Amino acid sequence: MAGLFEWVVFMQKRLKRVATLILLSAFVSLVGVSGVRAETAQEQERQRLFKIIFSQPDNLDAALAYAALSVKLGDLEGAISTLERMLLFAPGLPQLQVELGVLYYKLGNFDTAEGYFKEVLKQKGNIPDELYANVEKYLEAIEKRMRRFRWSGKTFVGLRWQDNVNLGPSSAEVLLNGVNVTLPSTSVKQSGFSLVTSSRAHFEYDFLTQGDRLELDYVDFGAIQFGHSSLNTQISEITFGPSFNLGRFELDDTFASIYAIANGALLGKSIYFGTLGAGVRLVTRPTNDLSFILKGEFRNRWYHNNSDHLDASDRNGREYRGVGQVRYRFDPSFGVRLGVQLSRKDRRAPYYDYWEYGSFLTASWRFEGVKIHDDLPWRVVATAGYLHRNFDTPNPAVSVTQKRHDNEYWVRGYVDIPVTQAWSIVPKIEYRRVDSNYDTSNFSSVSATIGIQYSD
Repeated sequence: MAGLFEWVVFMQKRLKRVATLILLSAFVSLVGVSGVRAETAQEQERQRLFKIIFSQPDNLDAALAYAALSVKLGDLEGAISTLERMLLFAPGLPQLQVELGVLYYKLGNFDTAEGYFKEVLKQKGNIPDELYANVEKYLEAIEKRMRRFRWSGKTFVGLRWQDNVNLGPSSAEVLLNGVNVTLPSTSVKQSGFSLVTSSRAHFEYDFLTQGDRLELDYVDFGAIQFGHSSLNTQISEITFGPSFNLGRFELDDTFASIYAIANGALLGKSIYFGTLGAGVRLVTRPTNDLSFILKGEFRNRWYHNNSDHLDASDRNGREYRGVGQVRYRFDPSFGVRLGVQLSRKDRRAPYYDYWEYGSFLTASWRFEGVKIHDDLPWRVVATAGYLHRNFDTPNPAVSVTQKRHDNEYWVRGYVDIPVTQAWSIVPKIEYRRVDSNYDTSNFSSVSATIGIQYSD
């Protein structure tokens, strides 16, 4: 009977997975078909407008509608040629000049965009204040982009609640080498609040030689736990190296980079680990709406033993990681990013060696929410991901016969609610689940965060 029961449970799980895959495939197919139909209808409308423009060259409304549809379908050059022809019939029309400036800005032709915007500013007394302010914003952005030294960054500060601060199992009863063991309360799932911070900064120095530049990226994350000070965390990472424009090899909008990696982490009041490494990256943008990123990285990591982590140095070793991402913007308000990764961890203790692979999907929407700032849309970002880990050998402290294997799932989302050009309110939520054949590594976690963000 026990064998029959196990078989039934196994089949239930398998059927659930099959049903999930069928539903997911049906959903993707439905979205794909709907997207193709919508794009076909838009292209048909664009062709209709083109016929009107051909027969009525001075029809400004038709030209503007044609240009707007061309932008939606990714044909920026077609939109530009249409609007530039209309300038022959309506020379100096500020609306046309602004549209042309925006399109050239999107193409990265900042000199031409700046020329159109400056022509609009000459008509300050004859254009709406809102249009004038919008042009000034673009000119400010162009001025930043044309500097030899450029930088951008974000900083977030917020209050977070977690139902599993220490990422511990929900039950104190676990199986260690076939024996039921009761874990101490500090090792079991505990809830709590924390103050969290995160920052991201990007710096560029342009060599003014065919687009080559020097890049530095900095990211960090910190958490001060209320009532669990031993879990206070601070992680920082810097990557630094040159990026080469491959346009010289007739590969437009393609950059190859090589960079050094350095990072470190504090846990509690002690150093937890440090890392040195190197990476290579290839970024290419075949169209304005489509881009690909490929990365390969090597890291050598050292862990620091302390009174709370007596055997942390058993995790010393090398890490290898390969990452691929594709980003696609369906229209100015909606885009997706799909990523896959494969990594290998080789540690001092062989039972910490493992392979890891997985993927994630991120979707981003911009929409007009409840108005806090008239000119800035809200942004909603949602991510779902999966990781699988296979360890090389059993961990004798848990099982002398079974190797560990994990399946990790997560979903997270946040809303960026602008208050000013630089400041926004950002609520976040995340659910994470690790299904492991080791009871001590089996856990789930829910977190909710509310904070403010500064962007430059």
